[in-house]
Amino acid sequence: MPYTTNDYGYSIETNVEYGQATNYAGQTDTLLMDIYKPIGDENCSRPCLVLVHGGSWIAGSKDDVSIVNMAKSFAEKGWVVATINYRLGTHKTASYAMYAFCNADISAPCGYIADSAEVFRANYRGQQDAKGAIRFMKERHILDSIDIDNVFIAGESAGAFVSFAATFMNNAAEKYTFCNAIANAPTPDSDLVSCLPIGYSLARPDLGDVQGTLNTGTYDASVQGVGSFYGAMMNFEMLEDETDWPAVYMFHQGSDVVVNYNYGRILGRIDWECYTPTNLCQNYARYPKAYGSKGIELYFAGLADSPDRVVDLIENYEYTGDCFDNGHSIDNWVLRSNAMAELFANRVAENGNVPDAGPCNLSISDNMIESFVSVYPNPSLGLVNFKSKSRSACHVKIYNTSGVLFTTFTLNEANTVSLQPGIYLIEMQIDNSTHYKKLIVF
Repeated sequence: MPYTTNDYGYSIETNVEYGQATNYAGQTDTLLMDIYKPIGDENCSRPCLVLVHGGSWIAGSKDDVSIVNMAKSFAEKGWVVATINYRLGTHKTASYAMYAFCNADISAPCGYIADSAEVFRANYRGQQDAKGAIRFMKERHILDSIDIDNVFIAGESAGAFVSFAATFMNNAAEKYTFCNAIANAPTPDSDLVSCLPIGYSLARPDLGDVQGTLNTGTYDASVQGVGSFYGAMMNFEMLEDETDWPAVYMFHQGSDVVVNYNYGRILGRIDWECYTPTNLCQNYARYPKAYGSKGIELYFAGLADSPDRVVDLIENYEYTGDCFDNGHSIDNWVLRSNAMAELFANRVAENGNVPDAGPCNLSISDNMIESFVSVYPNPSLGLVNFKSKSRSACHVKIYNTSGVLFTTFTLNEANTVSLQPGIYLIEMQIDNSTHYKKLIVF
């Protein structure tokens, strides 16, 4: 089946900016992604996967080994993959104590949050960013040869929480109550101030619409499938109005002490099975409860209409026996990612996507373009001239290499555009046909 076997090489475009947004501390984060693309597939209509890293909403990045491995593997299967960074950070508790037998190697001091609202708000910001990343990839579909009707998302741990919310949280009624304006966070314990950036704000304002503000206007953030590796949902309210289900892949182990694979407090098993029996470390009592993969599957199984799904559950729970089993991980990432690829590829096929024979050159030849429009000089030192040779109207759009629209105009007899150094894609619509030309500016 197409998009399931590792047949190609891949390329990586790193640190592509897809937006800026205000973080938990009232400061501006620049949001970056890496884009992996297959080499040698000659497919003009590739499915796209957005991958979201884990890290308890306070750590991790698009460079995490498991995320990079999966991105490379999917690109080798013919997918375009975007691995994203998103806004991280939570306000800290005012009452922290490092117990006598505890240290930062055993517990994570920056994980002691002010209250449960911090998790809801961090996850909400994350899903806003993920939606913005999805729209960004759809906007640059010409540059990456993406099929905008076959975009998917997946994540691990906190990134899986984010992925679920980005997929299913689609209207104002589903917005977490904690994501409206609430009371300021408490002043953090002096031992935890180093967890916050210099000049932080304790204000907790309204976080805005569920869709966020990134890359809105042209494409929506809908996806055809969602994948979760040891993730969960805080509640099922965002599922209640679903009628057109995406495909769902879930992997989880019963031995996971971070996210209960059935239902329980996030980090709760660390507290009550690992720390508390020995009074080792202060517990993480302020985290909310969540439904892990088994709990979500039980919910789906009770529905008259439920999504197509693959649920890989490893029933290896053992009370107090899992503290050092590393159950919060993918036991075999190749096997699990291949299973997700097969599920998603089935959905791609159902949507009518057949790999294009290519090559991916959507424009007519330069000679034919020049019979309609002259674009000169190319390469240019900054000023680019457009001159019409046709009586037909020509509508011009100029995109940068990130797929961001730089300018648009309807060509008169002649137009001149000033551009900064870089590589641009010119889209020209003439007589109901669309043509493309690459432009280099030094």
